[in-house]
Amino acid sequence: MRYAVLGRGQRVRPILALRVARLAGGDHHLILRSAAAVEILHCASLVVDDLPCMDNEDMRRGRPTTHKVHGEFTALLASFGLVSLSARCVVEQRCTPTELSALIRFQIELLKVLDASGLCEGQDLDLRLTGDERERMRARMIELKTVPLFVLAAQAGLMFTAPDSLPARTLRRFAAQYGVAFQVVDDYLDGECEDFEIADAHLRRCREMLAPLAPAAGPLEEMIDYLYARCYSHTR
Repeated sequence: MRYAVLGRGQRVRPILALRVARLAGGDHHLILRSAAAVEILHCASLVVDDLPCMDNEDMRRGRPTTHKVHGEFTALLASFGLVSLSARCVVEQRCTPTELSALIRFQIELLKVLDASGLCEGQDLDLRLTGDERERMRARMIELKTVPLFVLAAQAGLMFTAPDSLPARTLRRFAAQYGVAFQVVDDYLDGECEDFEIADAHLRRCREMLAPLAPAAGPLEEMIDYLYARCYSHTR
């Protein structure tokens, strides 16, 4: 479990959660564990994605994948342990009854991300679809497999913010669009999407969504710039 989580990683999702919290004015010490829980859940999904019965990857984040180092059965059990840890750590904190209620609501959203209409369905499509059908369903795969964890990160940051406020609505939409852009950039870097204009269009849409929150949205603008930098380093 430590090997799967504590290696090199971009930590984009927890960073997004914390920046959303600060921008929305709901920064709270209890949010930190929820932000970490999103990353732990993400790492658990990567362990499963990399297994021979899934994507059969040998390398992850610049080093051998978890199952290559520790064996398949240990890797699978570690992923179960990480899912449990991500859910537990949210509520295993000293807090008031009102705060606990918010944490439990977030915990439910965290577990829903894994159900058959979320990451599981997205992974199923990713494994089954090929050729033209895969291209037709690419947006649906991204919506199911990548976007939910970014939206969950925004929800972590917004736990103590009025859900119908303008910042909260804007930031949830931004998180979903940023998740799409993040995956499209990854596809561009992996050669699955050869047209930079597609990635650029999604990134520009992210920036447009932040316009109502300017100039406070600067830290989130930096996250868009980070994806642009990844694209530009690839084209050099």
